[in-house]
Amino acid sequence: MKVTEELLNEMKKKDSNFSDGIILPDGDYRRIDKGHLHAMMELLPYSENDIFKMIPENDSPLFWLIEKTGCVLTDYNNSIGMKMTPAQQEVFDAMCRHGILTDDYYDLTRQREKAKEEREKNL
Repeated sequence: MKVTEELLNEMKKKDSNFSDGIILPDGDYRRIDKGHLHAMMELLPYSENDIFKMIPENDSPLFWLIEKTGCVLTDYNNSIGMKMTPAQQEVFDAMCRHGILTDDYYDLTRQREKAKEEREKNL
């Protein structure tokens, strides 16, 4: 869904759970039903079983999916992702301005780079 000022004004009044979602790299915002993990798995062209087989044994499925999909996970208290695209940053900032999200953002970019180096070192 395209996030607009009008939509944010409406959702702030109407839906206290509007903050629970993912921001795709192109800035599209999607609400989540079954949790962040499932929302990101649905973006990939593989079955859930195949996805779990791809995730390295000592890795976090959530962090791995964030890296593979490029999504920013949002909920009211904090958000998590990697370095945001300009489109993601715009949506995130707008949602913060409207009080739908806090500006607490956990950037996993360095953690994911370290995890990749560690995997490559162990090959």
